[in-house]
Amino acid sequence: MKRIDKVAHTLNDYTEEKPVTATELATQLNITRANVSSDLNQLVKIGKAKKTGTKPVYFFSTTPKKATEKNSLDDFIQKSPSLFHCGEQAKAAVLYPPHGMHILLTGETGVGKSMFAELIFSYATSQKKVKADSEFVTFNCADYANNPQLLVGSIFGILKGAYTGAHDDRVGLLEKANGGILFLDEIHRLPPEGQEMLFTFIDRGVYRRLGETNSERKAQVLLICATTEDTSSSLLQTFIRRIPMRIEIPNLEDRGLEERLSLISTFFQTETKKLQTPIEVSTNTIRALLGYHCSNNVGQLKADIQLLCAKAYSQFIARQEETIKISSYELPHYIREGLYNTEDRKKIWFLLPNTNTRFFLFDEEETTLMLPNDTKGHDIYQIIEQKMSDMERIGLDLSQTSEIIESTITNYYHSYNTDSTVDLTNLEQIVGSEIVATANKVCAKASRLLNFYLSDNVRYGLALHLYNTIQRVKRGQTISNPRISEIKVEHPSLFDAAQHCLSIIEADFSVQLPEDEAGFLALFFTPNENKTKKHSTVEVIVVAHGESTATSMANVVNKLLGEQIAVGFDMSLDEKPIVTLTTIKDYLSAKDQLKDVLLLVDMGSLINFSDELQKELTIQIRCIELVSTLHVLEASRKASLGHGLNEVFESTVNIRGLSSYKTNTPAEDKTIKLYILTLCTTGEGSAQLIKKMLSSRLNLRGGTCEIVSLQLTDATLLSETINNLTRSGKIICTVGPFESPITTPHFSISEALDPIKTQKIQSLIDYEISFEGMRTNIAGMLEYEHGEKLIASIREWVETMAHEINPTISYEIKVGLACHVVCMIDRLKQGKNVSSFPQHISFQEKYVKEIACVQKNTQFLEAYYAITIPNDEVFYITAFFMNESFI
Repeated sequence: MKRIDKVAHTLNDYTEEKPVTATELATQLNITRANVSSDLNQLVKIGKAKKTGTKPVYFFSTTPKKATEKNSLDDFIQKSPSLFHCGEQAKAAVLYPPHGMHILLTGETGVGKSMFAELIFSYATSQKKVKADSEFVTFNCADYANNPQLLVGSIFGILKGAYTGAHDDRVGLLEKANGGILFLDEIHRLPPEGQEMLFTFIDRGVYRRLGETNSERKAQVLLICATTEDTSSSLLQTFIRRIPMRIEIPNLEDRGLEERLSLISTFFQTETKKLQTPIEVSTNTIRALLGYHCSNNVGQLKADIQLLCAKAYSQFIARQEETIKISSYELPHYIREGLYNTEDRKKIWFLLPNTNTRFFLFDEEETTLMLPNDTKGHDIYQIIEQKMSDMERIGLDLSQTSEIIESTITNYYHSYNTDSTVDLTNLEQIVGSEIVATANKVCAKASRLLNFYLSDNVRYGLALHLYNTIQRVKRGQTISNPRISEIKVEHPSLFDAAQHCLSIIEADFSVQLPEDEAGFLALFFTPNENKTKKHSTVEVIVVAHGESTATSMANVVNKLLGEQIAVGFDMSLDEKPIVTLTTIKDYLSAKDQLKDVLLLVDMGSLINFSDELQKELTIQIRCIELVSTLHVLEASRKASLGHGLNEVFESTVNIRGLSSYKTNTPAEDKTIKLYILTLCTTGEGSAQLIKKMLSSRLNLRGGTCEIVSLQLTDATLLSETINNLTRSGKIICTVGPFESPITTPHFSISEALDPIKTQKIQSLIDYEISFEGMRTNIAGMLEYEHGEKLIASIREWVETMAHEINPTISYEIKVGLACHVVCMIDRLKQGKNVSSFPQHISFQEKYVKEIACVQKNTQFLEAYYAITIPNDEVFYITAFFMNESFI
């Protein structure tokens, strides 16, 4: 079995609800992460897998599975963390042997009890705890509350003649739901006799239709009951005792603004699916929906959003606009009042600060509204995995990776031991009472062992960490600490205390944890004085031409380091340098405390900025030119560790041999020299005749190509001559009666006399000259900074591919393809789109084998240049090799 087949086979165990990262899969299969990542991306390209998320990227199989495997409960809980414990209770009830445990849902009107009951049915179906063809039967007891007989009869069934008007037998809901789930809403409206009949069914699994006395009926039904009332006063105690699993759904207010924002986003996206049209919603509309008093909870919020969409849709139809647009001035008065919510105003504006975005766009797949994701932000495992993925993508070496991971972990734990206070009141809602209790026990034991107090901040961070740890273990994911060896050496007493604390966690949650987890716990126990962070004394400023070149590099680096260290200044091509210089000077002058500055620029023309700034500001400034993201990263990393300007400069300037700015002399013009060797035993005679004949037939491009005659009998002289020629140029072919000792195309004397074969030699010359033209003319036009290396690399790639797919294609096609691929990579590196391929389906059907070969070989380009090559480009490349028209 090939490696990619192994990856695909293992990936089949992972679904959209339970995805997996490349790192986890690599550990499971004992394959390097880079290879697994490459195979996963290949599976995505051919449609056998999908990926989601960015922090980190998750993968799952798209191989068709039975509908019963779908589990929307986990997806819902992920978006609504306050309902985590409700979900855990529901799962426990469904899985309880032999046929599950009956459930009582409580909560105010509109909190979503009906929806939660449907999610429980979805989960039961996915776990095969109900029959595959079973139904989810719903019934609201309030519908027949004024007719107790009809209400009871609807649930249990009616025997003909049971009461006046009962002319026929009627099947009850219990019988209809046999093998599945029966949801009884407003169960408190069921009369006492009905409750007694129901708990008889719960006890023995049997029931009688209304009016039936001589026989009993059996059914296997999981009951989910729901009520808005106080159960102690509205239901019989004997009935309540028979439903031990009681799940209280919190109201909208108790679920927090972050979760409310997630619900708002979900409801708008649901409406876009119904209307099949994007919806634009103003920032103030979202703020109003976050702040207004929603007395009937989630149900009212959903209904209000539907009403807003309906009104906007009618205007959209009447005005024939491109999108449905909702603005705050169109809101009903009671919703618009949410804009003036004084109690939550700060929180609302923190969630939705003033931005340039006046409208958020919603469509079926995504939204421009950025949702909060607290749990992921507190997940050190995912933070590390994302950092590793990001660093692998931009090509960092092992030493740089190690230092950045160390900095990441240090910053993570430092954030939980600061002077700022945390709010513990909502912690239990986020992670649950069990996690909080365990975190308290761990902190208490660590305090006793280490003889110092652990603050509330540490307790808060530890609880969030344990929540992620337990979830990770339950999902079968690995726990790996890249700093475990250093932690053991640097903090032996803390590590020993952490190992003792592992036993508490393992006992409370019946799990096994590796020593890597003890390494994470140990860093929570680090005393305050050891967590003091060095302050940066160097300002890293990036200046580059382009719309977003500098800011993009700065943003990438700041995201990777988790700190705002680098600052980018973009300079458009038509902007005068003095404008940018003034902007930078104003930025530095406005700072309360001036730091030394390392200026990183993309062109030598900008290095004068440092001289100009130093004249006016009393600070030290050094400058480096021709920088890349790697240089910005190194400078920012060193600055964040508190190093001085000279140390930051020296470390950055040595990245991949980059030298500091100095007045450069123009580089020597590298002109290519080509050689054709004519061979015979003496180096004279036939070799000279062949040379003379070829000189008359070939276009040697003004002496760029030279024909050299050599003798074969003197091995030493032959070897020395070949070595000298190879150092000064390139031997493109040999001609003579004997095969040459070098691996280049060889032509016999008879072939050299044939005009058609001679044309092949001419093609070799023209081929080399064409690539030389690409090197001298195109390389400087590329945004990619290593243009010449790119062209040389792509030439080799095209040659290899041509040999595998179509060895007979002309040199013109090879050159054209190389030029196309070089420009494609240049555009993709800039984040630009590429053209779509015409006649997509027919071409794919015609060249299935060739397309697969190209897809396999483009993985090298993707990995080396950190790009993703779209299918359209794979088709274009294939068309080149097959000499196929694009039209």
